[in-house]
Amino acid sequence: MRAIISVANREGIVALGSELQTNSVSIFSTSGTASVLREAGVETEAVSALTGFPEILDGRVKTLHPAIFGGILARRDSETHMRELQEHTIAPIDVVVVNLYPFVQTVASGHTPLHEALEQVDIGGVSLLRAAAKNFEHVIVLARPQDYEPVMLEWREKGEVSVDTRRRLAAIAFQHTASYDSAIADYLRAQSAEPEYLPEDLTLSLRRIQQLRYGENPHQQAAFYSWHEPSRDTNRPSLARAEVLHGKELSYNNLLDLDAALASVQSFSAPTLAIIKHTNPCGLACDDRLVEAYNKAHAGDPISAFGGIIGCNRPIDADTAREINHLFYEAIIAPEFTPEALEILRQKKNIRLLATHSLVESGGLNGTHNAQSGKQLEARSVSGGLLLQTSDTWGEQETTYRVVTEREPTLEEVTDLMFAWKVVKHVKSNAIVLARKLAVMGVGAGQMNRVASVQLALEKAGARARNSVMASDAYFPFADSVETAAKGGITAIIQPGGSVRDEETIRAANHYAIAMVFTDQRHFRH
Repeated sequence: MRAIISVANREGIVALGSELQTNSVSIFSTSGTASVLREAGVETEAVSALTGFPEILDGRVKTLHPAIFGGILARRDSETHMRELQEHTIAPIDVVVVNLYPFVQTVASGHTPLHEALEQVDIGGVSLLRAAAKNFEHVIVLARPQDYEPVMLEWREKGEVSVDTRRRLAAIAFQHTASYDSAIADYLRAQSAEPEYLPEDLTLSLRRIQQLRYGENPHQQAAFYSWHEPSRDTNRPSLARAEVLHGKELSYNNLLDLDAALASVQSFSAPTLAIIKHTNPCGLACDDRLVEAYNKAHAGDPISAFGGIIGCNRPIDADTAREINHLFYEAIIAPEFTPEALEILRQKKNIRLLATHSLVESGGLNGTHNAQSGKQLEARSVSGGLLLQTSDTWGEQETTYRVVTEREPTLEEVTDLMFAWKVVKHVKSNAIVLARKLAVMGVGAGQMNRVASVQLALEKAGARARNSVMASDAYFPFADSVETAAKGGITAIIQPGGSVRDEETIRAANHYAIAMVFTDQRHFRH
């Protein structure tokens, strides 16, 4: 038996080579892999011994030869194939062990020159994997180091590797090359002066992080995947890259809420804390001290906060941890936790604590847009396909607005309007947010008409609604929302505008001496 081994990732390769040698498998390797195996005492020959041709073009061409691909692709049950191998003095190759040049790792920084990136585009390795996977009934193909040991164990115990295992390995190899090609295509698209985020044909490359116990409900299967493309912005805090420091296993619903918690606080540069319930912020506040931001956020809706998810854009300190620890929360995600905070929060066995190890780099209330964030794709499944869109990052840049009422907002009102506008984009439509002194007073979410959301937000806020400002994620179709807000004591409103009845809404605001501004940009979140 013969094996071709050519790997960029040398993990486990010496143990595999030794086992193959024990099974009387002759090993042929490319130069770098051969050096590693020989240094470890594993006998190996250069692939040029098969091809009769040296590696050329700085290693760009070394395995692309009929002597190799004929040996891999020949069907052992075909008399014609086997006769042709004999005629051309080609021996069958039974094992192909290949992993590819580290393209994704090379371009992950976002600053790799194009010529360096192209040198990491593997040609021969992809071809070897595809050839071996195509002929899996006769060839064992290994594309991942984690598969070496279980496959060798099966071979050792059963004297062979079953067709079922070979088929599974072939599927892994084809997926490996598909993800690799997808990463290259994604990178090249991003190099354009005008990147095409939504091309006609698109392969989404994902890697499973975690098998979940179940989905939204116990009868549904679920798993957590991360994006696997090089153009993803790896500098921003990410749920997929967060480290779990404590607590029981995360559920599907926990992950949805944690993502909403992380997104909610990323728009602010001041210390900010959000409390999320069913993907909506029921409380969110900014303050110079994180503990005060927590207290203000909790006051926004103390009833809904119970059992919620907390997101922070600052490390959790001991004072904040003590306040949090008075109540039951499912999980907390933050850049870091101080040792004292961890000791306090770990007193509760089940609370999940996640650290992103990445500070939020937003411009805050007057922040600047992160150009990389536009490359993030959001996916929603529908029957028969997917809906894809770039992320709603508009609220992360400086918001421009125009005053449309007789009264202009005061400086304090403008500050709260900008705060509320950043919060409302994280609330499900129809979305209404009431805010005062950089804290959420009340939220109306997911109602079938906008005035109902206004009423719900006022009900949640109670007496705290008076002298608050109001943000709406989309325009008011009728003046009734403004009239309802006025009765609740709202003093200023921020909304996109754009309704055919805007003039009616403006007249109502003027009637009640409410200052109102239009942003000409909406934040629907269905």
